[in-house]
Amino acid sequence: MMNENRRVLHGAAPSAPVLVVSGLGDLWQYLFATAIALRKRTGAAVAFASRQALPDVLAERTGGGFREVLLLGVGLSADPARLESAFGAMRSRGAKIRWISAADFPVPPEMPEKVRKLFEAHVGEADNLPSAVSEALGGGENGLLELHADPGRTAVSKAWRERVDAAGWSFANSHDFAALESIARDLAGRVPPERWNAEAKRLVETFRQFGYRSLQTASPAMRRLRKDISRVARSRAMRVLVTGESGVGKETVAQQIHVQSGRRGPFLAFNCATVAKDLLESQLFGHAKGAFTGATEARAGFFREADGGTLFLDEIAELTPEVQGVLLRVLQEGRVQPVGEREVKVDVRVVAATNRDLATLVREGRFREDLFWRLSAVTLEVPPLRARTEDFRPLVRELWKSFAPGRKPIGEEDVALLAAWDWPGNVRQLANVLERAAIFEDRTIAELLEEEKARSGVRAPDRESARPPGAGADAPLEEVVRAHVRAVWERHGRNGSEAARILGISRNTLRAKLDGADRSAPGESTP
Repeated sequence: MMNENRRVLHGAAPSAPVLVVSGLGDLWQYLFATAIALRKRTGAAVAFASRQALPDVLAERTGGGFREVLLLGVGLSADPARLESAFGAMRSRGAKIRWISAADFPVPPEMPEKVRKLFEAHVGEADNLPSAVSEALGGGENGLLELHADPGRTAVSKAWRERVDAAGWSFANSHDFAALESIARDLAGRVPPERWNAEAKRLVETFRQFGYRSLQTASPAMRRLRKDISRVARSRAMRVLVTGESGVGKETVAQQIHVQSGRRGPFLAFNCATVAKDLLESQLFGHAKGAFTGATEARAGFFREADGGTLFLDEIAELTPEVQGVLLRVLQEGRVQPVGEREVKVDVRVVAATNRDLATLVREGRFREDLFWRLSAVTLEVPPLRARTEDFRPLVRELWKSFAPGRKPIGEEDVALLAAWDWPGNVRQLANVLERAAIFEDRTIAELLEEEKARSGVRAPDRESARPPGAGADAPLEEVVRAHVRAVWERHGRNGSEAARILGISRNTLRAKLDGADRSAPGESTP
């Protein structure tokens, strides 16, 4: 450690404004460090920054009139020239810049001397950032340091750990800086969990409900889907159709849309195939007491219960024609009319899902064409597990950890055995097998897998049958690519814009691939 990095920061809380800028690494470290700084600098403003974003964060706040800027463990090595400019601007306005870190995080040795001269550095003796910040600003924060050192052994620390995890999860999905600042300020005020505000409690409850569901992926198709989910969630689209085979995670997609949307109402799920047909309308749209025989009490219905939030309608193709008509009217007008009551206005984002081809059902007269177009303006397709080979091994290990916490990791031979099958039931079926393996420890993966193949009663599509139509077993790669492009184009009603979006290519590239696959057959539309 370099001596010039060890100047200790002391002094009482200044009367002039203070800016505390925290890093974004291990939030358990950074949020406690920020809380300690807030206790020492009452009324300070708070910001969070990665090392890449630090110059921009400072530049945006140059005119804030700050007399002191505390940088808590933020990386300094991204761009010295931009740092020099940002530090210089702050200094020219009278701000004193202080950088604080733990012993294992010194000032980068390659930092130019002219940049070093623009800030004071304190590298604490402690092995964690909160202790270093406490030391640098005068000490005396034993209560917060003890809580920081106990991330889960007591009820209070467990509650804080869950809130920090929830905020980290929310930030990963939506870059919600407000939730991070709220935690730091509540920690600084030592607010007990029972007195957290409604927003903090809602975030924790949302995390409990959805936080274990993840769309982390290395698959290009899933990465595109994840980006599309974020775009849709933040858009004004109130109707979304999610398609894909059974078990691919369509409800998880709907949940992610809800979580990232910021809608304050609840997320409710309704399976259209599990309710008796004569009860579908009252279940969805509600009824008054005595509206029909057996209606002994009033029911709000899922649409009114989901007001302000998101309603997930799974297996939408199973709705009766009568209910399809009522649903169309609700989607068009934003109003529901419970049986025996007057119309009521509702604000509900509807995410519908199906594993069936709605376009085919429309042609067969089994699904309303007007409802199909109303639902399918924004469509997200979830790829099957067999098309996500990059994700299989990480997914197996993640599921195994959730079903068998603390147990020996699943062996590579067993992972390879599981990867050799194509899983017609997708992620849900894979999870079922792993859960049984965790419960029945005396059974091997090979035994459980063979039982699952026999029990499913469905022949898994093998690699041959998964090949796009028109591509031979030893076809050149370009031929396979063209066949796949054509298959996607056909599957989406020869809609060029939609096919290009799903494939992640431009319309011009799509045309070139289709031209090479003899797109110009009589009667075919152009993309």
